[in-house]
Amino acid sequence: MKKKHSIRQKEPSQRQLRVQELLKSALNEILLRGESKNPKLDNLLITITHVDVSPDLRNAKFYVVPSDVNKTDSVINEFNISKKIIRKKIVDKVKLKYAPEITFFFDETINEVKRLDELFSSEKVQNDTIR
Repeated sequence: MKKKHSIRQKEPSQRQLRVQELLKSALNEILLRGESKNPKLDNLLITITHVDVSPDLRNAKFYVVPSDVNKTDSVINEFNISKKIIRKKIVDKVKLKYAPEITFFFDETINEVKRLDELFSSEKVQNDTIR
């Protein structure tokens, strides 16, 4: 009898969570020390909000937010330009069996937080809370 695959994703394993934190701190260290060899990245304030690692630990997605949200596309582009160097530096810092393929994304949750903040501070919601 075949197993049915569930549609929802599983919770990350303890190993995935540990590797996510190791990768996050490694990228943070690379950016702080200017090791990305990309002055546009090294001179920016960038927050790494989350790292997703696949169950086989071969793929890692970094979610980042630049200090200037208007420069999101250019920052992601600069990350993609420096991807090989960053990956090599991460491999040097984090000892894993396989070097994960890395991709960079803008973390959209910041926009969702702004939207919810505007919604909660709107006059209509304020009137509802008074009643």
